Amino acid sequence: MVWRVQFFGIVLVLRHRMSIVCWQLLRSTRPPASSEAELEELATRAGQPGAAGAVEAEVRRLQRARMALHRCARLCTLHFGPALLLAVLGDLVAIPCLTYSWLNISSSSRSSVKLGLTCLWLAVVLCRHLVVCWVCSSAADRAVRADLVMSRMQPMLHPGAVVEVLRLSVDTLRFSAMGFFDINLHLFMSTVSTAVAYLTILGEFHTYRSV
Repeated sequence: MVWRVQFFGIVLVLRHRMSIVCWQLLRSTRPPASSEAELEELATRAGQPGAAGAVEAEVRRLQRARMALHRCARLCTLHFGPALLLAVLGDLVAIPCLTYSWLNISSSSRSSVKLGLTCLWLAVVLCRHLVVCWVCSSAADRAVRADLVMSRMQPMLHPGAVVEVLRLSVDTLRFSAMGFFDINLHLFMSTVSTAVAYLTILGEFHTYRSV
């Protein structure tokens, strides 16, 4: 449980700081842009007389901050990778088993307390899995947004060393379970789909045995 809190806190911090980078990138233009649509409009007028520009020193600093956040995400993946893999596999087993237990209890005349506890446990597992997948997916989306904002600012900079630095390739921000799969909302949907398919098979087998 402790490692889950640590991982969740680290990813939330990365997500928040990436959004700060995006906001400061917009504000580094002169005049400051208030939205990505306005930044794109300013970029289309780059090179024209009186066109807006960008503060190169500020853009360079924000590029370094963005790359540092990507490195932190990669280190987080390396450190928590085995724990994430075991946690996802555990949830993949727990969700169909708890759901099947809930179906068996609800179809029989067993204690309502046991039924309630099973539902509560299932809800906790689903929410825990969803929250972790959501926060990782949200942090990755904000990193993609920062990359798009940075690319739109390149025409507003004078050709030189700063533009070349911005063209350096940056690894995609993602959180992986030891390279087997990425932790995102697609993983949550895949887990739920797998659990539903497994439950369908168990239900058909149970119906066949009853007949």
